[in-house]
Amino acid sequence: MNRNQFVVLFVLSTMGITVVGAQETVKAGGGFTVIHRAQVPNAPDLEIVMGMLERDRRSTSSKHYHPGGEFGFVVEGAVTITSEHHDVATLEAGSSFHQPPGEWHVVSTGAEGTKTVLFRVLEKGDPMVVEVD
Repeated sequence: MNRNQFVVLFVLSTMGITVVGAQETVKAGGGFTVIHRAQVPNAPDLEIVMGMLERDRRSTSSKHYHPGGEFGFVVEGAVTITSEHHDVATLEAGSSFHQPPGEWHVVSTGAEGTKTVLFRVLEKGDPMVVEVD
């Protein structure tokens, strides 16, 4: 287990979520690695997906949203987020952010690549990402 995976597992344990068995390391496009999925305690229709998003330098995502929202922590590099209802924000390593459910946004990187730890809350069966035209 690397340091970033340990940090994410520690955060989940403080939220009362028990991590059982081997971690999941499924690539889900765009450099997103699912580290673990867990049911939200006392909410059988909700799950938390935690993962690590790695982006190359000078990259830009598609315009998209997350049905259940997203919480993130920039581990390395910096990201610029343009979103539907907020001013453009550039976040350096050590910064955290929240994208509300259903709010579209575009993420871009600068001269360095980035690593961001993400937590997504989903209703079971919902996609993690929905692209917007």
